Amino acid sequence: MSSTKIHSLPAAPALPAALASLDALVHSAQDALVRDRSGARKVGYLCNYTPIELLDAAGVLHARLFKGGDTARAAAGEFYTQSVFCDFTKSCIGAFEQGDPLYKAFDKVYSFHTCATMKRAAEVIELFTPTRLLNVPKLRKHDDSRRFFREEVLSFRDDLAALTGNAPVSADALSAAIRERNALRRLLRQISELRRRALPPLSGRQFADIARAYYYVPPALLRPALEEILAAAGATGGAGAAAAGATPIRLLAAGSIIADGDRRILEIVEEELGARIVIEDNCAGARPFHSLVREDGDPFAALADGYLDQSPCARQRPFEDALEFSARLAEQYAVEGVLYVFLKFCACYGVVQKQFIERFNAAGLPVLALSSDYSESDRGQLLTRIEAFIEVLREKRLFAPPPAEPETAGTAANRI
Repeated sequence: MSSTKIHSLPAAPALPAALASLDALVHSAQDALVRDRSGARKVGYLCNYTPIELLDAAGVLHARLFKGGDTARAAAGEFYTQSVFCDFTKSCIGAFEQGDPLYKAFDKVYSFHTCATMKRAAEVIELFTPTRLLNVPKLRKHDDSRRFFREEVLSFRDDLAALTGNAPVSADALSAAIRERNALRRLLRQISELRRRALPPLSGRQFADIARAYYYVPPALLRPALEEILAAAGATGGAGAAAAGATPIRLLAAGSIIADGDRRILEIVEEELGARIVIEDNCAGARPFHSLVREDGDPFAALADGYLDQSPCARQRPFEDALEFSARLAEQYAVEGVLYVFLKFCACYGVVQKQFIERFNAAGLPVLALSSDYSESDRGQLLTRIEAFIEVLREKRLFAPPPAEPETAGTAANRI
């Protein structure tokens, strides 16, 4: 089998400009945080279980620490860890060791404890920057977990007040921040849902770059940019691709984080092999935007409940929730196969790959499990394995009726 580079589906003229504007906005937001001299405190956080509505309401400048994909940065982090840490956690440490300007700018780093290696990474980061570790309950449906996490949210609020020297965030300010973030989540989900079309107007790589903006760009600047992308992508028909017979193989990417800068597998799948990642079940893709935070009642309880109720990672229990959520995404987006991608030494997603594969197989979906890191040494092997997998899916199409048109955008959110 030969590897032939296949160009992206044609886009309406407005869409490339809107995507380029968003990319510029991300870099501008990062630069603004580094250069800001207003006296505002600057905060980094490690996990999307961090309730960033509190960061918004507290008036701090903030960004998620999720750069990845760079071998040298991972190697710099390994100086403080062992080789059995995943390259993402090593990269989080390595960015501080190398003096990344964004990471150096933070006055404090917060980590809501999820996987064990991330907890250890936070402890190493404390060598460079003051760090606070808070807990996310693993048992997401217990009443005691809800009460405990509300107390952690309040502790987070009080710690931010001590950091900024301001009064603790009020209920009204937090409620406003919740509404603002929910509006962004709705927009991001609407953009993702456009990929349910038989001819997706966006690639998986493009959506990954759209999603990353949520963690860097302030809401007031991000919302109009997302609205522009939604309008432009919604107007993209892909008729040229249909005429050329270029209907892409539809894939779900499930598993561990595909960090900002880690685009290798996306490039192989979409740019070299012409398939499409139409949906992601990972914490840097569409998954975090599939549920909202309640906008009534006690906002601190609503925030705690909302983050425990969000589409779950593999750490959370009951584990069946994560399996069923992933299977439901595969059905909603009419995928033909699954790439189960996890970083080498990922104790969270590596050890549960068998359960995920069995659940997808039960739904009639072929799965290719890919364990990788940030080196380039296995690129050829990855290309060969992914190409063979996509060829199998193409052959399967020859003996199956064409898939039904996926659900249109704007459907109601499915909650677990």
